[in-house]
Amino acid sequence: MKRSALVSLLPLAVAVATPATAAERDAPTFYGDVLPVLQMHCQDCHRPAGANYGGMRAPMALTTYAEVRPWARSIARTVAAREMPPWDAHPQHDGTFANERVLNQAEIETLVNWAGSGAAPGDAAEAPPPREFPSTGGWVVGEPDLVVTMPEPYFVEDDVDDLYAAFSYVLTEEDLPEDRWVVAFQCKPDSDIIHHFNLHLLPPDENGELPAPPEFPNQDQIAPSPENAGSYMGGVSSGSDANRYPEGYGFLLRKGSRVTFDIHYHKEAGEGTGKWDQSSIGFVFADEPVERSLGSGLRPIMNFTFAIPPNDGNHQVGPYSTVARRDTDIIALMPHMHMRGKAARFEAFYPDGTTEVLLDVPRFDFSWQTVYYYDQMKRIPKGTRIEYTAWYDNSAEKAARYGFDSNRTVRFGQPSTDEMMMGFMMSAGVSGPGSSDPGGETPPRSGDH
Repeated sequence: MKRSALVSLLPLAVAVATPATAAERDAPTFYGDVLPVLQMHCQDCHRPAGANYGGMRAPMALTTYAEVRPWARSIARTVAAREMPPWDAHPQHDGTFANERVLNQAEIETLVNWAGSGAAPGDAAEAPPPREFPSTGGWVVGEPDLVVTMPEPYFVEDDVDDLYAAFSYVLTEEDLPEDRWVVAFQCKPDSDIIHHFNLHLLPPDENGELPAPPEFPNQDQIAPSPENAGSYMGGVSSGSDANRYPEGYGFLLRKGSRVTFDIHYHKEAGEGTGKWDQSSIGFVFADEPVERSLGSGLRPIMNFTFAIPPNDGNHQVGPYSTVARRDTDIIALMPHMHMRGKAARFEAFYPDGTTEVLLDVPRFDFSWQTVYYYDQMKRIPKGTRIEYTAWYDNSAEKAARYGFDSNRTVRFGQPSTDEMMMGFMMSAGVSGPGSSDPGGETPPRSGDH
């Protein structure tokens, strides 16, 4: 079950006028007050051929007065309730994460007061210049250096509710004549029935050989076998951003590697619901070798044995924990749950006895599987214990909104009507001051990301 975005997912540094507050004018106008807010926070998605985040596309453009005026009350209602922008982190983290999607109080008041005072257009001469967007064909990472597409289109049949599928492609000499460092990649869904879409990579062995390609994973598995698919590198879920790394970080893509598309299709079964899909993965390369290799830090925190009681509106699972085996830079955090997900928290317990809440998500939204990227990477010392706790709402009230059965005990499972308890951490271990970290722990393979 998805909810469409009303605002952009990634704030971009753009030259736009600072919007005046309602108190500075008799009444806000579209051109003088509202359009600058929309340009800064909304138009990355809400424009013709806007950005595609994990299969989520904005349902309307918000670039002109004629486009925005019919939505004035809806915009005011959702921003006042802080349902939009879709950002679920506690306000205590404001300014912490690079992809923060937050309107300040003055911007909220501007949109609310404009709608409430008649939604006047104002003087078009006061409008800021239109934003210009590069034509990237839906690639939010920019134009990729290498695009790999599923070898053949695949049809998801009418009778499918949930289907876990694996498709493979081996990079040719023409695709990748030499090993390259990847600093960003995007799993780009080709249909709107993808719940999550992950990338797995398997380099050839010392003889240049690869094992047999992975088959469709057993529907009781989370992901294809690592022996055939290789390492899990990340991916997207509904509403999440592409994978991009801080300067100096990345992973090595070796020539001749097998690329595996690990996809969970999710829809309502029924006549005429079948859809074709031929998704793609785009890679962005570094010009020079990176200093730090990903996959050498913290493992994800997961639990597979929980049981959420019937009609329990606030069931806690955890905390469960992992310990940093070396000094580690945390790049991003991501809580993952399904429809009953309610809240989540990552907390650090440092060797000196102090504690810190790294991420508190008091209102988790299944429709927006947000990855929280640190603006300044979070370094934690060796011996730090990271705890992850999740809460679930199996009440009749939430069941009525999402269409699940609240009268049963809910356990771990692949379908969106079952649950998961996963705390992902994108990180890199620190080998020493100024040193290059060649990697260590294998990235997790079992991430429903």
